[in-house]
Amino acid sequence: MSFDYAFASAFDQPTVTPQPAGAWPYATVDELANALRTRATDENRAVLQACLDAAATEIDHDLDRFVDEPLVEPFPALVVRVNVDRAVEWFKATDASMGAAGSVETGVVMPVPAALTPPADSFFRHAVRLTPFKQQWGLA
Repeated sequence: MSFDYAFASAFDQPTVTPQPAGAWPYATVDELANALRTRATDENRAVLQACLDAAATEIDHDLDRFVDEPLVEPFPALVVRVNVDRAVEWFKATDASMGAAGSVETGVVMPVPAALTPPADSFFRHAVRLTPFKQQWGLA
């Protein structure tokens, strides 16, 4: 179970979002390694798992599912795909942390200062894809 400190019920009780036992995150390390065109090894397995966990946490936060209706295995293909896609972004995030992305072999992409600005919400495009599985909309 995960504990979400950011949100509370009307009685100021924290909400608890259960994670299916042994099933969370929604994708496997091997699926992520395949998307990155690499292999999961003892050296990179922990990093790949951390990226999947971070992506799954974002997915759970966005879906805001009812406690008694979590997603269960087999997970919807779209949710698995979003977990992998977002985990790829997490894995590659350090490549662009200094304002450039790429490598010596592929070339380095440098942003034009005024022309390229990062999005305010980098998860938004994934959230749109997850809309069919969302249960609550958090209206104020």
